[in-house]
Amino acid sequence: MAEATTASTASGSNTKTNALLAWIFAPITSLIWMNEKDDFLKYHAKQSLAWSITAIVGHVLCGALMIVFIGMCLWPIWLLIDVGVRIYGAVKANNGEKWEVPVVGGLIK
Repeated sequence: MAEATTASTASGSNTKTNALLAWIFAPITSLIWMNEKDDFLKYHAKQSLAWSITAIVGHVLCGALMIVFIGMCLWPIWLLIDVGVRIYGAVKANNGEKWEVPVVGGLIK
């Protein structure tokens, strides 16, 4: 499903905490830490930003579909997926592992 590798550069707890915050408070913190020299933090900031853009587009589409009553069922499901991906990414960042978001994670290098 997704690539999970242990990050050798994520030995510091400060780096792991910042990567975790990039998932929770994205895209604000992701944009701040995107230019950091730490590859682990930069990786998670980019993945988080990619997912945030995808989530915003998904929420807008579900909102537009709510006009024709189709999105009333889709929006709660999309919200659960959004929260689930953010929590999973935050847990992987806190464990010091690199995790690529399925589908959209490979688009950002």
